Amino acid sequence: MKWFRRTLRDPQSDESAEALRGIRDKFTTFYTVLERNNHALKGMSDMEAMARSGCPVETSEIRYTVDRIRRGVRDMVRNLIVLGGDTYKPLDERLREINREINKKMPGRRPIEEDAFTVPFEALTREDVWRVGCKNAHLGEMKSRLGLPVPDGFAVTAWAYKVFMDANSLQERVTSYIHGVDIGSFEDLARAAEGIQDMVLSSPVPDPVAAAIGEALDRLRERNPDARLAVRSSAIGEDTFYSFAGQYATFLNVRPEDVLDRYREVLASKFSAKAIYYFLSHSMSEADLAMSAGVMAMCDATASGVLYTRDPVRPRDGRLLVNATPGLGMPLMDGEAPPDVFKVSRDSKRCEIECIADKREMLVARGGELSIEPVPRAARNAPCVSEEQLCRLAAHAMAVESHYGAPQDLEWAVDAQGRIAILQTRPLRIMEESAPLDPDLVRGAQVLLDGGSVICPGAGAGPVFHAISNADLPAIPDRAVLVAPQPFPALVTALNKISALIIAEPGMASHTATLAREHATPTICGLDKALALPAGQTVTVDATAGRVYDGLLDRLIKTRQTQCSFCSEDASRELLLDLMAHITPLNLLHPSDENFQPAACQTLHDITRYAHQKAIDEMFTGARELRHKERISLRLKSDIPLEMNVIYIDQDLSGFPARDIPETDIASAPMAAFWEGLRSERWPVHLSDTQPRGLATSSTHRGGSSFSQTSFAVLGAEFMMVSLRMGYHFSTIEAMCAPQPDKNFIRMQLKQGGATPDRRARRVRLLTSILTAMGFNDNSKGDFLDVETSYHGPDAIKHKLRLIGRLTVMTKQLDMALSNEAITDWYISDFLKKLGLAGC
Repeated sequence: MKWFRRTLRDPQSDESAEALRGIRDKFTTFYTVLERNNHALKGMSDMEAMARSGCPVETSEIRYTVDRIRRGVRDMVRNLIVLGGDTYKPLDERLREINREINKKMPGRRPIEEDAFTVPFEALTREDVWRVGCKNAHLGEMKSRLGLPVPDGFAVTAWAYKVFMDANSLQERVTSYIHGVDIGSFEDLARAAEGIQDMVLSSPVPDPVAAAIGEALDRLRERNPDARLAVRSSAIGEDTFYSFAGQYATFLNVRPEDVLDRYREVLASKFSAKAIYYFLSHSMSEADLAMSAGVMAMCDATASGVLYTRDPVRPRDGRLLVNATPGLGMPLMDGEAPPDVFKVSRDSKRCEIECIADKREMLVARGGELSIEPVPRAARNAPCVSEEQLCRLAAHAMAVESHYGAPQDLEWAVDAQGRIAILQTRPLRIMEESAPLDPDLVRGAQVLLDGGSVICPGAGAGPVFHAISNADLPAIPDRAVLVAPQPFPALVTALNKISALIIAEPGMASHTATLAREHATPTICGLDKALALPAGQTVTVDATAGRVYDGLLDRLIKTRQTQCSFCSEDASRELLLDLMAHITPLNLLHPSDENFQPAACQTLHDITRYAHQKAIDEMFTGARELRHKERISLRLKSDIPLEMNVIYIDQDLSGFPARDIPETDIASAPMAAFWEGLRSERWPVHLSDTQPRGLATSSTHRGGSSFSQTSFAVLGAEFMMVSLRMGYHFSTIEAMCAPQPDKNFIRMQLKQGGATPDRRARRVRLLTSILTAMGFNDNSKGDFLDVETSYHGPDAIKHKLRLIGRLTVMTKQLDMALSNEAITDWYISDFLKKLGLAGC
C-alpha cells in the first residue's frame, strides 16, 4: 500500500507494520472462530432435525454429524486460545471431558476400561455391551432378567482383547496394514486380512488371560460335564448399530483343550477380508472395535433356526416368521440349506406352514467333529419342529420383543428332549411396505423372470453379472445386477457396489439376507432360473414384486425407493437422543451470569456459546487497544462533525495515495450502515437542562467544529469495530454482517463521564430501554452500558446498525437534560417513536 510504504520510511514504521499485521492476524483467527461456530451449530441443527423427523436414522449419518460438530467445536477452542492465550486452557479441558462422555455413547468409541477377563452370563445385563459385546450382553440380559432358556456359559471381555493386543504389540502393526486399503479391491482386502490374521494367530494368549479362561472353563464343565462347547464372537458394537451378521467366526463342538486356540481364531476373525470391508465401508475405525468372545455349553440340536418377531418385508402382517432346519443352524445362516418356513400368531396360539423344504442334508456334531449327514428319508419333507415347539418358541420371542420394545431377530435351537435354547437376539431391520404399483410404469416391458422370495424390496437395474465364489468379486462392474447360486460370505463386499442381488437358492434367514436389508440392496432369493440370464444383459430387478424385466425401467426404480429401519424406538434413535443430551442443550445464556465460565459448560453447545462470546470479547479488546492507531489508519472524509480514522484489515488501499478516504468509499457493510444512521440525524448543539422538550434533535450542525476527539474504526468487508469518543463519552460498537446469520452479531458498550452519577444511570436506562426494544440482550451494570445481539440475517444487522447510528447522534449530549425520571421516560417514548420502535 502506498500510504503504508510511506509509513515504513518512518523510524517507528517497523512497530506500526507489526501492529497492523497483528490486528489482521487476530481478525483471521477471530473469523475462523465464527466459521467453526457456524459449522458446529449447523450440525446441531441437523441433529435436532433428525430427532424431530421421526424417520429412520442411519447410524453412519449420526456418526458423521457428531464428528462434524466436534471438529467445529475443537477448532473454536483452539483458535480462542490463540486469540486470548492460556487463560482459555480450562475450556479445552472441559471440552475433553464432554468428549469423553460422548465417546462412551458412540458405537465403538468407548474407551476399554480395566475389567475382569471373564464374566459368567448370569452376571451380565444389556448395560454391559461395552464390556462383552452385544451378543454376550443380551444373552446375559435374557438369562438374568427374563429367565429365558439361554445356554450356560461365560464371556471373555473386551479388556482381555486389549491385553492380548497390547502384550503382543499388535495394534500399530494392524493399523499399518489397514491404512490405505482399497475397499473396492477384494484382492487388497484379502492381502491385508491374511497379513493381520497371521500376526494374530501366531501371537500367544497372555498368561493372565489364559488362566482366567481356564478357570471359567473349569467351572462351566463342573456344571455341564458332558456338554460340548461353542466359542462365538461378540464384537463391541455388533448388533447394536450395525449387524455385522456373519462377519466374525463361530466354532461349534469345541473340545475344552482347544478353547484357547479357538478364542484366538475368534480374535483373528475380526480381521477377515469381509469384516475389514464391513467396518471400513461404515466409516468405522478398526481400533475402536474390540472383540469379545462367548464360551457356552452347546445345545444338542435336533433343529435350529431364526425367528423374526415381524416379517421384515411385510411388517403389517403382524405374525412371527420362523425359519427352521434340522440339526445345527450354521448352514441356514450361511444360506446353504433350504428352510422350513412357518408363521405364528402374536398370541402364540396359531401356527401356519408357509413352506416345507426338501431337506436332504443336515449339520450335526459327532464326537469332536462337525459332519454333514443325510436327513432321514421320513423327515426330509416333514416339518422339523412341532406346532407345540413353535408356540413355545413364539412365546419366548414375544417376551423378548416386549422387553426390548422393538422387533427382534432371534437365533434358537431345540434339543432331542424338546427343550428350547435362545442363542442370540438383535434388533430386526424391517422394510417399509410399498404402495401398489402403477401398471403404467411397466406397461409394455418384457418380464424375464417371476417368482422367488423377497429379501429386501426395492428396484435396481444394470448389467447381469454372475458370481459363484470370492474369485469373481473383483470383476463386478459398478451398478451391476449380481446373480449368485447361493449367498457365500464374501458377498458383503459387493453390496455397496451393486444395484440388485438375485440368489438362486431360497433362504430369507441367512446372514447375507440380513446384510442386504441393512444396505437396502434390492434382493430376491429362490429364483434359480436367474442363473440362465445372459451375462451383460441389462435388466431391471423389481424385488418388491419378485420380477425381473428386460432393459432399464427408470420410473419403476424411482417409485420403489426403499426405507429400512429398526423401527421408531430402535437402538440408533436411542443413540441419537443419548448423544444430543451431551451436544445440543444450551445452559450458558448471559455473559454477565456468574456461571458463565468453562466449568459450567455441560454440552458442546455451551462450549460454542462461551467460545463465541469470548472471541468477540478478545477481538473487541484487541481492536480497542490497538497500538499505533494514528500511524496505520486513514482519515474518513465527511461533512459531519466527527473525526474518524479507519484501519482496514482485509483491503488493499493502494488506490488511495492520500491519507484520506471518502465516506462514499466505505468498503464495509456494517460500517456503511452505521455511518448512514449517523448521517441521517441532525447533529445537536449543546443542551440546557432547562429545555428538555425536543431539543435533542431540533438544533442542527453540519460541518462546524468537531464535537469529539478522534475516533477509530477497524474495518473489514463484513466486520467493524468502532471506538467513538464523543465529549466525555467513550463507546465501542462491534458488528459482523455476513450472509450467514450464525456469524452475525452486534455488541455495544458505553463508558461515560462528565455528568453526575444519577444522570449517567438515567442515560443507561434510556439506552437499554431503546436497545432492548430493538432486540438486544442487556448485560449492563450501573452506569456501564453493555448490550449484544446475535444470529440475525445481514439485512436485520444493517437495520439495527442504522438505528444505533441515529441513536448515537440523538443521545450525544443528553446527560444534561436527564434531570429526573419523568424527563427520561419522555425521551424514551419520544425516541422509540422517532426510530419506529413504538409498541415494541
